[in-house]
Amino acid sequence: MNEVGLLDVVVQEEFDRDPTLVFLATNSPAALRGRFGADRVRICAISEQAMVGMGVGAAMSGLRPIVDLNRASFGLLTMDQLVNHAGRMHYQSGGGYRVPMVVTAATRGRQQLGPQNEQCTYGLFMQTPGLTVVVPGSLAEACGLLRTAVRWPGPVLYFVAPELNRQRGLSAALGTPPLPFGVAALLRRGDAATIVAIGGAVPVALAAAESLSNAGTDCDVLDPRTLAPLDVPAIADSVARTGRLIVVDDGPRSGAPVQILGRLAERPDALAALGGRVGFVCQPDVPVPSSPALEDLTWPTEQRIVDEVRRLLDADG
Repeated sequence: MNEVGLLDVVVQEEFDRDPTLVFLATNSPAALRGRFGADRVRICAISEQAMVGMGVGAAMSGLRPIVDLNRASFGLLTMDQLVNHAGRMHYQSGGGYRVPMVVTAATRGRQQLGPQNEQCTYGLFMQTPGLTVVVPGSLAEACGLLRTAVRWPGPVLYFVAPELNRQRGLSAALGTPPLPFGVAALLRRGDAATIVAIGGAVPVALAAAESLSNAGTDCDVLDPRTLAPLDVPAIADSVARTGRLIVVDDGPRSGAPVQILGRLAERPDALAALGGRVGFVCQPDVPVPSSPALEDLTWPTEQRIVDEVRRLLDADG
């Protein structure tokens, strides 16, 4: 599922636990279908709108669908189903219906799939009331947050970076229990700056923080885990202490990064502490090129993060 094979094992374990779970995809895992049968594991026609629409109806009828869209860009085809139906049904029905479904999608990977299929669209869905947006930054988080997602009472959009497949520690990750939504993870602690890293950018941010630490500069590294709900207090408390913020994301600055900065406006103490000392290490606000050489220029890198931290430190003279 979503090019991170370990998640197929998590889904199998959750299927054993909860008989109301069903799986809809254009190409479902063979082991899952073989074990649980075609009634619970459906292979669908290539119509993302139909799959998500089926999921909404199934969720309203007492099931808990997992709808795998494969790529995050395909979610753009389902905006009506996700935004107007899944996200609003509970409100629209006066609490009469809930839509407990999970929509999974892969974000950017180093696969040269071009401007349409190499996208991080979670920033778009952060703006939609009623939708929960999950973006794990490690394999362990991917497993734990997926376990929470399939138990959640409303619709969850679950975005996973294919790059997480490169991480080690599969057995330990599989044992991760459900992780709470809306609680950021503080992965490193320091006083020089706050680095907020999203999804697949988390390992790169940690490498940059390690490099900075070796040079005598220690930074907080925060992984939000979920963008809606967003753990604003954790980010605000960190920047109020460090006075500098760098947001790192595989997606464009105009997506989740600027929304995180906007939410900090709710905390005047955080904005006052920052005093304009804010940096972004993100995909440029251009479509992702198909050319490998050009695509390399759009990724957050360890050196770019180090340079941005040093720029903010130098700004203080």
